[in-house]
Amino acid sequence: MKCKILHESKGRIRVHFCRRYMTLHQADIAEYALCAQTGITKVQVLDRTCDAVIFYTCAREDVIRALSRFSFDDEKAQALVPAQTGRALSREYEEKLTDAVVRRVLHKLLLPLPVRRILSVIKAVRFIMKGLECLARGRLEVAVLDAVAITVSILRGDFNTAGSVMFLLNIGDILDEWTHKKSVDDLARTMSLGVEQVWMKGEDGDVLVPVSQIQKGDMIVVRTGSMIPLDGKVVSGDADVNQASMTGESAPVHKSEGAYVYAGTVVEDGECTICVENTAGNGRYDRIVKMIEESEALKSTAESKAAHLADRLVPWCLGASALVWLLTRNATKAVAVLMVDFSCALKLAMPISVLSAMRQCSENGITVKGGKFLEAVAEADTIVFDKTGTLTYSQPHVAKVIPFGGRDEAEMLRLSACLEEHYPHSIANAVVKAAADRGLLHEERHSRVEYVVAHGISSMVDGERVVIGSYHFVIEDEGCKAPEEDIFLHLPKEYSHLYLGIGGEVAAVILIEDPLREEASDVMA
Repeated sequence: MKCKILHESKGRIRVHFCRRYMTLHQADIAEYALCAQTGITKVQVLDRTCDAVIFYTCAREDVIRALSRFSFDDEKAQALVPAQTGRALSREYEEKLTDAVVRRVLHKLLLPLPVRRILSVIKAVRFIMKGLECLARGRLEVAVLDAVAITVSILRGDFNTAGSVMFLLNIGDILDEWTHKKSVDDLARTMSLGVEQVWMKGEDGDVLVPVSQIQKGDMIVVRTGSMIPLDGKVVSGDADVNQASMTGESAPVHKSEGAYVYAGTVVEDGECTICVENTAGNGRYDRIVKMIEESEALKSTAESKAAHLADRLVPWCLGASALVWLLTRNATKAVAVLMVDFSCALKLAMPISVLSAMRQCSENGITVKGGKFLEAVAEADTIVFDKTGTLTYSQPHVAKVIPFGGRDEAEMLRLSACLEEHYPHSIANAVVKAAADRGLLHEERHSRVEYVVAHGISSMVDGERVVIGSYHFVIEDEGCKAPEEDIFLHLPKEYSHLYLGIGGEVAAVILIEDPLREEASDVMA
């Protein structure tokens, strides 16, 4: 892509794409493609001016090279862009605000006074009808006050005041709607599955197809480490499924034939074939997003209080206006009380405050569902962290090998690695790596390995049955005799325990740890 450097400073460069026009989608392509480059930390693409501001920590030459290789037609770059980016939504409401302001200015500058008055009366009908609806329900709310203020102004011939009130109310409604839609959009994009393709069972075997082509009743195959893209029922296979994104359960749930699985959950272990029951847009995962979108729970307490406060002020404002007229017999002074009803200020201030806060959070990599949750965090006195992958590296490694019955520690690790190398799990990988780091070669000494999903591994070595896995599998299921040594009874609880059984006895316990990140203490502080 041909670009022109407009300005640069240390770690920052502003470039202009040499083209006359850039669509919103092209701006997204540029942003996500450049952000994917190693060393580029942040990219802001300005589609109206065809400019991009790039923040980087790598060498300047790497940024120039990335720009020269970039193309809007690159399929790999296009694939990086999610279905929803929020750019179109922001542009939509920016244009709504701009249109409202421009129309207001042009009407005052270009339209004759009689035409402006006719337009004011036509616009006032909507607000008057809202006020009448509130009265019909027997309630005095802000809509009634707005209708009274606008009606009185028009009857007195003060069309400028009526127009100003309606203009500010319209701006407040736009900002309120923008805040709500943005919060839902941010949440939906954060929760998006990001699954584009899925393995579907066909007559000629498994075929990789776009998830959008899957229909109700199709059979899909999901394997270890993959996300389940659609709701359905397991028809064959066994798997441990992490449902934390749906239920908050920290432990994986075992799923076998007949069990129901949900889109957005992850197969941590095993493999299963699923009969799809809900296609994209109808699954439980999508329904959660829809529920949030339709809910008013996103509004903060302050926003709700502001709305209720505005409603409670209505009788006082009406009463004060009537009192002023009785005391002064001056209609202008009486109407002035209606104008200072605080409803416009309340309606404008709260959406702007929430929107500004959400944007500030977004710039710092924090997605906020709505103003309600900002307040909740401000009042929180306890923070609960998901340890794995958050405070730790999520890369377990072997801390220690404890042998029993006079067995050799290195030999126990060698045998464990010999079995675990057949199983692509993080803990298995840790055992294999520990053996490799110690230079322990583990040639095939066993017969066929039998892998029991969510339990462990078993095989035959030198005529003896060897098993490795959890306490439940090795001692309870396989019946291996636990050693009576004191160290076994007091295994360190800060580690995960991997049990190795040989010939019906526990031969060793491998202690696995997931070390804390270096910055964990700073995060906690």
